[in-house]
Amino acid sequence: MNSSSTTEASVSEQHGNGIRFMRRFLLLLSCFAGVIVVADARRVPGQDATASAVAGDSEVTWDQVRAVFQKRCFACHRGEQARGALDLSSVAAIRAGGSTGAAVISGKPEESLIYVLPAHLETPRMPPSGNKLPQRELDLIHSWISGGLSEKTAATTVAVKTATAAVRIPAKRPTEAMTTAKLFTLTPEMVLPRVKTKPDSIPPAARPVKPQLRPVTALASSPVSSLIAVPDGQRVLVYDWTDLSLQQVMEFPGDVFALRFSRDGRILLAGGGTGGQAGLVTGWEVITGEKLFTVGSEPDVVLATDISPDGRLIALGGPAKIVRVYDSVSGQLLGEQKKHTDWILKLMFSHDGLLLASGDRFGTVLVSEAATAAEFAVLRGHTGPISGFHWAAESDQLTTSGHDATVRIWNLHNATRLSQFSAESPILAFDQDPAGKLQLGLKSARISVTGPDGSPLRNWALTDEASQLVLTQDGSHTVVADATGNVQLFRNSDGQVIGEFVLPATDNR
Repeated sequence: MNSSSTTEASVSEQHGNGIRFMRRFLLLLSCFAGVIVVADARRVPGQDATASAVAGDSEVTWDQVRAVFQKRCFACHRGEQARGALDLSSVAAIRAGGSTGAAVISGKPEESLIYVLPAHLETPRMPPSGNKLPQRELDLIHSWISGGLSEKTAATTVAVKTATAAVRIPAKRPTEAMTTAKLFTLTPEMVLPRVKTKPDSIPPAARPVKPQLRPVTALASSPVSSLIAVPDGQRVLVYDWTDLSLQQVMEFPGDVFALRFSRDGRILLAGGGTGGQAGLVTGWEVITGEKLFTVGSEPDVVLATDISPDGRLIALGGPAKIVRVYDSVSGQLLGEQKKHTDWILKLMFSHDGLLLASGDRFGTVLVSEAATAAEFAVLRGHTGPISGFHWAAESDQLTTSGHDATVRIWNLHNATRLSQFSAESPILAFDQDPAGKLQLGLKSARISVTGPDGSPLRNWALTDEASQLVLTQDGSHTVVADATGNVQLFRNSDGQVIGEFVLPATDNR
């Protein structure tokens, strides 16, 4: 009897302990679930966008895509004067199409001109300057078209998400300890070092995309030292090519599209701005990084700039199709050359500082008097965008290269062509060493080295088309930027890669 009672009491006690354990377990489980919901609701907008992008449950909004069009396309495709009557400034205008018909087919990016042309899947490739849009921006356009041409904005989307999340917040749940635990689920790729987000940067993509390098829009090599300048969004990075070390960082008020060292290597120029809004040129002292001057007030970005040998004149040009010459000391506008009919892509003063060469997207080369921008000569022959200049030491000959795959040498005494030769594919970048050897960056993803007469000397392959190149000050090496954003150092004697310039990761890189 006593033994049976003891057994029943033991079983009853174990049953009670089991019930209490289950209650505690369920209570802890509900608290944990509540913490996850609260942590999810407490995310800042940027985190929500990133998380939803990874999950793939958000759509690309119109303001995200509009930012791409504003930066890359508005100079030609906005308002009543839009080229081809294609206005990209509103969804309604895009749906209306242009003079050649529909520009977009909702849900079908591979059949939409506003995607296939900037993606270089069909011709004519856009933008006409030749460089393909960064992959991240192409992915935004692709997703936006696939999603049905949404007219929503990020602000509206965030507001809806915030309201929805607020309903899910349980009251009086412990959150602080568990929200930090979520950080341990991040992958290394999600914790890349980031710079402060720029006001005009592209909003986060609404679907997962692989981090991409942006195309390098300019390069500059000091003529007297081992310094190389590389643009990085709204900054200019100055490296020493001998050890690939970062020496200087200059901040610029916009995106950088042109770089140039002064002939004595003391000053570095950067031209650029904000697409469809403003353009300017800034000059810094190279050693200290101190800003010396800012000139220009363009209606669009500056695509080309140069400084005269004496440092007194600054020339600039871009989509406005006007070459403007400024005094670097007073900032005064000294002259304008208005005879170009297309975007100005290249500018270079002669070695004696008396003449200024300018080349445009149509293929026209104008030579002007440096101090006044008055016309001196018109050099016609190229049938595509001008990609490079080189003045002879005596300033009486000018070598030009273009996307028409030709190199031409001009006699400035009578404005006639002395000679010409062709490359295997469009020449996207060009430089020439003191001995006269030419370095050609080709669209066929090759570097071609030739003699002054075009005789082939050597060539080597790249991973992608060469968008920019410059020779080092001693002519022994070439710095090449390709279309995917890689910046590499090659030894000219054998074409071997010696190293790579590593640009810091940013939100758009």
